[in-house]
Amino acid sequence: MTFGPETPITNETLKETVYRRVHSSGLPVYFCAKPGFQKRYACFATHFGSIDSKFSRGGKPAIEVPDGVAHFLEHKLFEGEAGNAMEEFSKRGAASNAYTSFNTTNYLFSCADGFYDHLERLIRFVQEPFFTEENVEKEKGIIGQEIKMYEDSAGWKVYFNLLESLYQNHPVQKDIAGTVESISGISPELLYTCYETFYHPENMILFAIGDEDRETYFSHVDRVLSERTWEPLGTLERIFPDEPSAVASRRAEERMVVSMPRILVGFKDVHPGISPEALLTRELSADILLELTFGQATDFYQRLYEQQLIDDGFHGSHSALADIGHSMIGGDTPEPERLEAEILKEIERIRRDGVSAEGFERQKRAIMGGFFRYFNSLEFTANHYCGYQFLGIDLLGIIDRLHSLKLSDLNDLCAEHLDPERVSTSLILPKVGALA
Repeated sequence: MTFGPETPITNETLKETVYRRVHSSGLPVYFCAKPGFQKRYACFATHFGSIDSKFSRGGKPAIEVPDGVAHFLEHKLFEGEAGNAMEEFSKRGAASNAYTSFNTTNYLFSCADGFYDHLERLIRFVQEPFFTEENVEKEKGIIGQEIKMYEDSAGWKVYFNLLESLYQNHPVQKDIAGTVESISGISPELLYTCYETFYHPENMILFAIGDEDRETYFSHVDRVLSERTWEPLGTLERIFPDEPSAVASRRAEERMVVSMPRILVGFKDVHPGISPEALLTRELSADILLELTFGQATDFYQRLYEQQLIDDGFHGSHSALADIGHSMIGGDTPEPERLEAEILKEIERIRRDGVSAEGFERQKRAIMGGFFRYFNSLEFTANHYCGYQFLGIDLLGIIDRLHSLKLSDLNDLCAEHLDPERVSTSLILPKVGALA
């Protein structure tokens, strides 16, 4: 086995270069040099997340899997036949972890010394699944406790209750970990099916960043990847239900043991068939728009903060996937109905008046400055590089797209996305008579 030709991906504005080579197994392998950095960081990511619940490989009949499979698989890979991989990293001075999102599962480590030993351990444990009836049943109990813990989290519940209100059919509305009931249907055979489909090198990315020699890096990667052979992945089709533009419901309310009500107001965005470039424009425009409307420097924020209607946890955020997205605004408040009315009133104002050119340019410069600072974080660079690649976007190109963003992009998105017909509200209220 060997690598194909190297492709340097350079951004002159950021003064950063990422080197890409595709291994004969089909795995895209990336390296970013950071001279003078003491820490090294690597991640091995697969384009498989909680929304990938129905799929077909090689033209075979579609398979539908229980909610929570991707997260369950993430947990189980650390428990290999030779022992717990996370414990092995820790014993040798590295910090390791993993996470599952809507469309990605990522395994990672950071270290100061012994980088190549840790790198080889990362590649091997991710490529050596070990599932038995016994260890799968044991994991159901562990993850079941984790699910119950999240069910007691007001922040988690207000978020997923909102997603359930926004989306009628799309699996993004499902909890990433699934439910105790859904994971009860997971078997070793099902895990192996998902593993063989989504953990194929052609569906993954290996990314490393730090002060290392890149030829040495690629040589080590080649040696470990060459320990096994892979058949071609073939066609992999992710099957999603049609999602209407209308929200599923206007409101979700739940009572929990909390001292302060919590609210999220969400706006739904459906964009099937959108290009990666248009998706990035949409995401950047939404980020700037929300910051200019609800950020801590706005009159809106300062006025409500002084009135003690919000605290410093109040914020707006946007999330985008290939075919859907959503914006959310909210936080803790003593008067959720009043805050909801204020948010919707401010949305109405910004839709009517638009964004000022001065505010747009100021916020664009602020985000560009923050983007430069983010590249001092090895974790940010590696994790976001992989996540954006799975959307067809190169992280290094974001700064240039941000630079070319126009005021009309924001105002067009504001008119289309912040639509009062596509809004839903999620509320967590204190239980009557309960002590927080």
